[in-house]
Amino acid sequence: MAITADEAATLASMLPDELRCDNARQRLLCVATILQTLTDSQHHLSNADIRTIIQARFGPAATPSENTLAADVHALEQGGFLDLVVHVTPSGYWCEHARLTPTKVRLLLNAVQSSRFLTLEQSSELQEELFALVSRHQEDDLCGQVHVDQRVRKSYQQVFEILDVVTRAINLGRKIEFRYSYSDFAGHPQALAGDNGSTLRVETPIALYFSENNYYVETYTPMPWRHGIEVMVSRADRMLDVRVSQQTADRSRKVYDLRRSARRRMSEGFDMIPGPKRRIFFRVRSDANNLFFDRFGFGMKFGQVEGVEGSPFSTALTLVELPQASTFYRWLSAAGSGIVMVEPPAELVLRSGPWARALRGVSRDELLEDHRAMVEGFLAYLNRARAPYEQD
Repeated sequence: MAITADEAATLASMLPDELRCDNARQRLLCVATILQTLTDSQHHLSNADIRTIIQARFGPAATPSENTLAADVHALEQGGFLDLVVHVTPSGYWCEHARLTPTKVRLLLNAVQSSRFLTLEQSSELQEELFALVSRHQEDDLCGQVHVDQRVRKSYQQVFEILDVVTRAINLGRKIEFRYSYSDFAGHPQALAGDNGSTLRVETPIALYFSENNYYVETYTPMPWRHGIEVMVSRADRMLDVRVSQQTADRSRKVYDLRRSARRRMSEGFDMIPGPKRRIFFRVRSDANNLFFDRFGFGMKFGQVEGVEGSPFSTALTLVELPQASTFYRWLSAAGSGIVMVEPPAELVLRSGPWARALRGVSRDELLEDHRAMVEGFLAYLNRARAPYEQD
């Protein structure tokens, strides 16, 4: 059914303000814009519909004949204009982008809306650009599909500038100077003082990391800033007044080894927090599998299944090597009874299970010691968490 004059006027108002149709070249671009803006797989426009829209927007003088418009659409269909795929069907014409389909645009839109690396202004601008890749009808559908919390975003332009400084210092063989901060109750950064009372840190940059949506800078100093720790990992968004130092970077064997082993250390941390490596057996309930896979990936090997296979309440045993870190305890506490650390199984099971190769040369006593240390640390973590709520 052909569109009415009122419908044509409404559709014409959706076209870009700068669109023109004063000559044959502009008319071809105008038809392409109409197809790109107003049509998709669910919304087709006939030859007559397009001519009615052109008339509503530009007047009768600019309206092409039926044959002329059909020739324009045929040219667009055959020419691959602007990477558009034009479909000619009995119900009318419609088009889509050859590469960025609506599904891909939806994925990009979700990524932009949920990104912590963009300011609200940058996010809004990119969303507008993405909406231009789909029809106005699809834009309406996409607008309400993703909801992102309204936490204040830090400008990640500042973070990228910090990373540039760190990279330049590494390339120049220099140290970096900076202050590390915490946020006060008003959300303002306040510089932290080291053990010597100074807030200034002058350290050798080792590596840059990206983990759990944050950038980190690893540094080394033979004169530790706090707690006697020579190798520190600092979140880039908490670093203030970062600049390349005039001091030459440390060039010891330790620094050389740290740079060579950076990738391995990243994999050994838990949310970038290091700790003593422990080999721990977990009994995982089936309905907690997603939480476990999200954390450790789908390459985990399970054995010793208990319960009815396929039931959400069945459990299985698996082995993970991970650091004894507070961030692991935080994750484990959220898992509740679905993921539980357990003592290593009997010797026979150890040597015949799917983890036998990973445990080659490792005694059961060593595994028991890892389990004991990890459980003690976890209970201490829970005690610290509950202490403020205990009654006298």
